[in-house]
Amino acid sequence: MLTFAEKSLILTKRQNFNFKDGVFLMEKKRRFNQLWMLVLVVPMLLLVACSDDNDSCDSVNPITVSEIRDAQVAWGEGLVGISTAFANGEDYVDVAVAVLDDLYGYEYGYVLFKPTIASDVPFRFDWDGAASYFIGTSAPNTIAEDASGFATNSWTAVNFEDDWTFVINGETAIGMGTVVITTGDGDEVTVQKSMAWFRGTDGELRLQLHHSSVPFGQ
Repeated sequence: MLTFAEKSLILTKRQNFNFKDGVFLMEKKRRFNQLWMLVLVVPMLLLVACSDDNDSCDSVNPITVSEIRDAQVAWGEGLVGISTAFANGEDYVDVAVAVLDDLYGYEYGYVLFKPTIASDVPFRFDWDGAASYFIGTSAPNTIAEDASGFATNSWTAVNFEDDWTFVINGETAIGMGTVVITTGDGDEVTVQKSMAWFRGTDGELRLQLHHSSVPFGQ
């Protein structure tokens, strides 16, 4: 026979066990509810954060071949535009500045530009170097070998041939192929180019690489 004290001790232990077990179940249920809150709330927060009013969550806007072709046409028209303005005694410097600012990525940092006719300073990483190549002594900082300025020659047409091949990776793209430039006398100059573009913050394509050379043996 158990004494009254022994029965009280057993009852107390059972009550303590039941209390602890209940606490464990309540804690488990609370954590389960927190998990469901994360599952439901986090996607909603992402939707709010990436709403139309938040540009930081804009989706990637891949470059298209059509955009690259347009950029190539713009480059050809830019070269001819500088040359035409120079020949007509117009402000060709402003035209050249617009070409460099609109088509090249110097505003964003270095551009890997290797002009066709450049030996002493073959690589033009900054805006001044590119301006010197295109407009010679009219540039703010002229490099000696650029005295005449490539773009001030009598260029009348630029044609990007059909052999161009592109590799597009999201908002960047690279391509290489042949370009034929026509002089005022009707002569054609063939060059081989590698060009790489990126999408600027304004949505327009900018050149980050422009390598140009004449065909081997020419």
